[in-house]
Amino acid sequence: MNHRKPSRWLDALAVPAFVCALLTMGTGCGAIKAAANPKVAWAINDPAPMSVVVRRADVAEKTSKEVDRLMTDTPASDDSPWLGQVAVDKEAAAADMADLRAHDLYAGGARVVAAEVWAKELARVEPRDAKPAAPADAAVAQAEPAAPASKEAKAERVAGKAERKAGKAGKKAAKSDKAEEKEALAAPAPAASEAAPAAPAKYTSLLAAVDPELGAEWTKVMEKKKAMGEAKGEIAVLEAANDEKGISDADKKANKSKIEGLEKTVDRLEDEADKLSKAFVPKAKAAAQKAAPEVREKFGPTLVHLRQAVSDADVSNSAAAVRYPMAATTLLDSAKQMAKVYVADVIEEKTGKRPNTQSLQPGVTMEGGKVQVTLNGLGASELGQLSIGDVTAEVASRTSAWAKRALGLLGTISATKAVLGFEEDVLEALVSGFQAAGWKAPAAATIPDGPAGAQPRS
Repeated sequence: MNHRKPSRWLDALAVPAFVCALLTMGTGCGAIKAAANPKVAWAINDPAPMSVVVRRADVAEKTSKEVDRLMTDTPASDDSPWLGQVAVDKEAAAADMADLRAHDLYAGGARVVAAEVWAKELARVEPRDAKPAAPADAAVAQAEPAAPASKEAKAERVAGKAERKAGKAGKKAAKSDKAEEKEALAAPAPAASEAAPAAPAKYTSLLAAVDPELGAEWTKVMEKKKAMGEAKGEIAVLEAANDEKGISDADKKANKSKIEGLEKTVDRLEDEADKLSKAFVPKAKAAAQKAAPEVREKFGPTLVHLRQAVSDADVSNSAAAVRYPMAATTLLDSAKQMAKVYVADVIEEKTGKRPNTQSLQPGVTMEGGKVQVTLNGLGASELGQLSIGDVTAEVASRTSAWAKRALGLLGTISATKAVLGFEEDVLEALVSGFQAAGWKAPAAATIPDGPAGAQPRS
């Protein structure tokens, strides 16, 4: 099996043959064949540079992770509020789209995909306690640019002032009412230790609500697919390294040897995952058909919305694959764009204020897998008390992580497609099983793709 050509990844992704032809023949005949895949045909002529292509792959992957979390690792009861929160609020979606269209990444007019909203909003649904990011997630976190100067932060500050004013008004009112004040003082305050513990959730997860055994079996499949994804990402990075100018024959040979070993790992994991998936999907449908009526009514709508989220994530992921060959020539310019975003991120993280970076012209060089960054046009007004050296070092680190992800993106896209495909098959099986038992599925929450971003600023 040949893993060394970009077209191999694109074939695995079921991307039309025209994309492979683009690598050597240009866009002529390919544009005609694009009509065979209407969901992502727009991506061919969409002016998305590599920064947006990486972003689309990121939000697809993040959406798949959030669906996995909500399906298997989020306890639920029949009346859990989060079940209804999965259906994205239209106003929240519109606000998200407006913010994204104003972001510098979309200044060139690239389309904002629906998965952008799903990735953000699903992360807010019953979030886990904050934990340190796993090493595998670090590059993804660095690859995602921060939102524009935070409107939410401003809103929170305004709300805080309002609450403080309300608190003062409340105190005055309490003082003027002596009877109520005495009554309040007479009542003993409950001790913190006396607070009633939260009632345990009825089910350990969405899948457990359908059948307690489904969660463990889903996890087995996902473990195989995640391991397969990591190996595919490593292969893509090694392939990109072998294509670089100046690589020694010894290094190229060593990389090829690693690739061959990783290919065998991918093949083995793929076979194991396929066997587990083929057994799991019909079992999930059968369990759903036997589920109690209240389970269908309480949990069915949530599954319908998650199925839509997965479908939209697949469009984002496929659009990244389709556009990747054309965006490859923008890698260096995109790295400069990301460096500019990271400068603003780092300064905001350190000072609490996001700087104006319009005059910033970062210099970025990429050679031998190493990224060098210089920051031109960054003055004391933006830096404050920060050291230019410290900011440059951190920006270089984040830009390097982004570049590595970009170079290995086809492997990541392929792995994400495998995960999304499994999630979609299972969600479809569960919903179909409910319907076979007489349940009527509601319409899914839909998030139309946003129009193109703002045009480049003069």
